[in-house]
Parts: sequence; structure tokens; C-alpha cells
Amino acid sequence: MIIRTLNVLVLRCPSCGRLEYRGLSFFNFAGGRIWQVECSCGTPLLTVSRKKGKSFWLQYRCGMCDSVHIASYTRRELWSRELLTLTCKETELEVGFIGPREKVQRAVQYHNRAVDEAVRDLGFRDYFDETDIMYQLLSVIYHLAEEGRVTCGCGSENIEIEIFPGHLQLRCQACRAEKILPAATIIDLEQAEKLKEIRLPGHLASKNGNNTKQRDRRRRKSRL
Repeated sequence: MIIRTLNVLVLRCPSCGRLEYRGLSFFNFAGGRIWQVECSCGTPLLTVSRKKGKSFWLQYRCGMCDSVHIASYTRRELWSRELLTLTCKETELEVGFIGPREKVQRAVQYHNRAVDEAVRDLGFRDYFDETDIMYQLLSVIYHLAEEGRVTCGCGSENIEIEIFPGHLQLRCQACRAEKILPAATIIDLEQAEKLKEIRLPGHLASKNGNNTKQRDRRRRKSRL
């Protein structure tokens, strides 16, 4: 008899949209340790702790409602050969998966298609100036984000996306730097597809300005 001690966990970050994969090992909890997962952008995504008995308590950040949900599972459920689905308690939509790697990957592919179909069915197609271009541009952005290639010059990777009818606006949560990507023509899409990374300008200049002011104040004090 073989007892599974390793499965794969995947959650989508509600801040930057990146899919975060982690190996979930039974040995992470030796000695009563608490296991925590953060996105590459720094956003806390998941905390797993083991209580008395055989229960494991999961607190996970929801990519649908941006709340923190709590769920309890047994060791058998977390390290099963079957797929375990994490859901949003508000919408009952899928937000993450735990299970064997191949099943998790298939579930993510199916989930992405289902979300795209739901967005189209809800009438968002009428919201955008050029719907197909916007969908393809979002796909490009998410692909870059998943590979850690959407960053800011200030050093932060915590980038949020705001969607408008004719463009996307990327904003750094740390320094509030912004970058706009138009989504009105096929040329806009072609230019985005050529990007190997997206880097916001950052507000390092403001720091330099503060340093200059501090030096000026020190000089005035020395003259006194």
C-alpha cells in the first residue's frame, strides 16, 4: 500500500492575477508547523495549520471576492489521488485546486475556458470597444504575470489591473506608478504580443527628491 504525501496546490493571486503553484507535502506540518504561501508579488494567499486530531484548516485568499475563506479537510482529502476544489463561499465559483499535478493542470485549463465563457455570457462583450482584442490582450498580460515578467521600477511585483472599455491600466500597489496599454486596434495587440516584459516606471525620482531636500536641510543647519 502506498500512502501519498505530496500533491500540488494552485491559487490565482487576486492582486496580480498570477497563478501560483506549490508542492503540498505532508511533511510541511511536522512538529505542528504552520504552512504559508505567498504570491511572488508578496500577496499572502494561503495558511494551512493542523489542529487536534486529523483536521487541517485552510485559510485562503479568494480571487473572486478578495475575502479570506476558511475550510477544514482531512489528511486523506488533501493527499488524495482525486482532485480537491477550493471555492469562493460567496459565488461558489472555483478559485483553486489541490491534487496530483496532471489533474490540477487539466482543471486549470478547463477553469480558464469556463471563466471566459461566463464573461461572454454575462454580457461583458458589449462593454468593450473591441472585445476580441481586449480578451487577447488580457491573455498576454496574464501570461507575462504568471512568469513574473510584470514588475515596477520601484522593485515591487504587486501590480493590479483595471479594465476600461478601450484600454488596460496597470498600477503598482507600492508606489502607485501607472502604465496604460491601449486595446482599440489590432496594432495595439500586436505591439503587446511583442513585449518580453512589462515594467512600470516606478517613482524612484520622488525618493531622490526627498534625499535632495534632506541634504538641503542639513546644509542650512550647518550654516546656522
